[in-house]
Order: sequence, then structure tokens, then C-alpha cells
Amino acid sequence: MADSQRLRSVPEGIQLISEVAAELARRDEAPVTVLGVTTYFPMDVDSIARVLEGIEELDGVERIQLDKLAAYEIARPERFLPGPLDIEEQAHLEKAPAFMRAVASLKQDADWVKKVREQHELLRIASAAREPRVELGYLTSRTDLPSAKVQSLLNDFGAEGYIEVTVDEDADALYYTFPKLNYSRRRFQRNMALLESLEPAPPTRISMWIFVALFATILLIVIIFLRL
Repeated sequence: MADSQRLRSVPEGIQLISEVAAELARRDEAPVTVLGVTTYFPMDVDSIARVLEGIEELDGVERIQLDKLAAYEIARPERFLPGPLDIEEQAHLEKAPAFMRAVASLKQDADWVKKVREQHELLRIASAAREPRVELGYLTSRTDLPSAKVQSLLNDFGAEGYIEVTVDEDADALYYTFPKLNYSRRRFQRNMALLESLEPAPPTRISMWIFVALFATILLIVIIFLRL
């Protein structure tokens, strides 16, 4: 699986994710969540989470519990915003070539690409629900993913505190409470189209001339040794 820490070494990626989180905090006048920020990027949840954990170290950014769910409170979001940021039309992604190259490099891992698609599909389904608390059957009935895979993804979210998992023993049912999500179909389709369009960086290949030079060097050493 691709390294979710990789984006933390790309300054442009850290800045971009911070700006989107700040814009959401400013616009909604509320704490932001990892899942909410993820819906603005063709990225996996873990990668977004690692960046948000990094900015938690800054003054004015605090990880809190919002209705039992993990969230980030940004006291002064304007300090992260250099100017107007159109996150709905995803103009922020078009102005971040280094970040997009980093995302493209992750596409070398087919399992990572699959995970991104699966996570975003579940976030889109949860966003379309009338209530934040949804039953497992609601989610599985709206996707072609196997029920076990859906549960596995949701359990991962629950383990990190992104959603709340509850068991109704009387009804023998599993329920999942999501944070407020506003993941439009249009943005979902754009994210997936952008993910599809990115070209993974070609694997590094050693030039044939390097092999030739190495062979010639070894041959020269052998000849010199034989003449001694």
C-alpha cells in the first residue's frame, strides 16, 4: 500500500490541505473533520488525516471531540488563506502542480487507487443520506462493494474516531454516525475523473549506457590485473 506519509514531505500539499480546511472552517463557522476535508481531494482518508495531524501543532489549531467524533477547530482560519479559494470548482487543485505530481506518484500502487475509490464511494453515499446516522444495510444496498469490504472500511473509520459505530442488539443491526458531509455528485465525479486522468510517474530505469560503462570498467580492471 502507498505510503500515506508521503504528502507530508510536499510543502505545497500541506499548504493546500490546510487552506481547504481553513476555508471550510471559515465558511461553515464550525470545526472541520478529516472526512469532510477528504471530499475535496482525489486522495485517501489516511493521507489527509496525516496532514491535518501536522497542522494540529500550530497555535490556534486544536483537535477536539465533536459529538463523539474527531474534529479540528481552527481559531483564525483567515491566517491560512492567502485570498479567495474556490474549493467547490476545485480550482485549488489546478494551481498545485507539485501536489498533483505527488498524487500521481501514488497511482503506481493499484491497491491505493482502489482504496481511494472505495472510500469516496462510501462518503458520497453517506452524504446523500437524510440523517448522519445510517444503518449498515443502507450503505451496502447502494454499492456493489461486498458487505465485508464496506464493514472493513467503516471499521477503519471508526477506529480513528472519524465516525461512531454503534450496535443495536435488539434489532441486531450496526449503525454508523458520520460527521456533516456535503459531498455533491458533481464533486465526487470530478474527484474520480481527476484521479483517473493522473499519470503515474514512470518507474526509474537505469540507462543501458550505465551498464555498458560498468562492464567496460570491470573489463579494464581485469585486463590491468592480468598484466600485473
